[in-house]
Amino acid sequence: MSNDFDQPALPDSFSLMPPTNGYVLPSEHLSISQIEMYMRCPRQYEFRYLKDMRRLPGVSMAFGSAMHKGVEITHNHLIDHGKPAPHDAVESSFADTLKFISTDIPEDEWVQEGVTEARLTDVGTRLIRSYNTMVAPRVRPQVKDGVRGVEKRFKVDICNVPIVGVIDLIDTNTETGLLSTAEKELLEQQKAHVPEIMRTAVIDFKTKQKSFSQTDVNNALQLTMYSYVEQVPTVRFDQFLRLKVPTFKRIQSTRTASDYQWLKQIVVGVAKAIHAGSFPPCDPAAWACSPKWCGYWSLCRGRKS
Repeated sequence: MSNDFDQPALPDSFSLMPPTNGYVLPSEHLSISQIEMYMRCPRQYEFRYLKDMRRLPGVSMAFGSAMHKGVEITHNHLIDHGKPAPHDAVESSFADTLKFISTDIPEDEWVQEGVTEARLTDVGTRLIRSYNTMVAPRVRPQVKDGVRGVEKRFKVDICNVPIVGVIDLIDTNTETGLLSTAEKELLEQQKAHVPEIMRTAVIDFKTKQKSFSQTDVNNALQLTMYSYVEQVPTVRFDQFLRLKVPTFKRIQSTRTASDYQWLKQIVVGVAKAIHAGSFPPCDPAAWACSPKWCGYWSLCRGRKS
């Protein structure tokens, strides 16, 4: 897929050119999580990446990491054996990972979340079993040049800014919208080859209590970056929702050259600000500026003089 066609014009004052000696970045690269944290709150970024002040894992992070481990097991099993991993292997991988990470979660965090480890384990087990039974059999993880499209690591330069990351899944058996169901069925009936780009999606798994909207997915910078890296236009969030009835929900979108150009502006803008040492606090009215959502609250706005 080419992205050399007409691009939206950049503001006259904006340049994609790097400093003469390159950008000075705390870890010598950026990632989507770093970029999103800086955009959410530059001061939070400073605490985390310049001062290397790591916060203890929260309930949501622990649950997300455990669910990721479970689906990773079954996706690799699909590549190796052509079918999902046994339920007990997937479920025990999820439960063991959750238990291991949960040992570091403060008790008041569980109280604040209004959930127990046992309840979280039950919800996750139901979700992972449902995924392994109903969804995984239709997944075809990409294997390209010997590299698996499961937890696929990448390192690229975007406008001379080094970017690293991990893509959860690249699925080559997806209704992408680039080819209608009728067209796909006709090609299959004729035993014609369906080009991989027409059936491939770049996927990130999310664990949430409330689903993203279609607008959220259309604008998700993370998906834009993964699409750009893989040059795959179809992107998707696959969500494990911690609702009263645990639910799995997919929301799909596409990316274009205009999205890639906007990504470049954001990457360069963040890199320039970090290089310049600019780390102001965020808007105090922002949702992230609160004791609940910021692990650095007590060191910043909530600091007692």
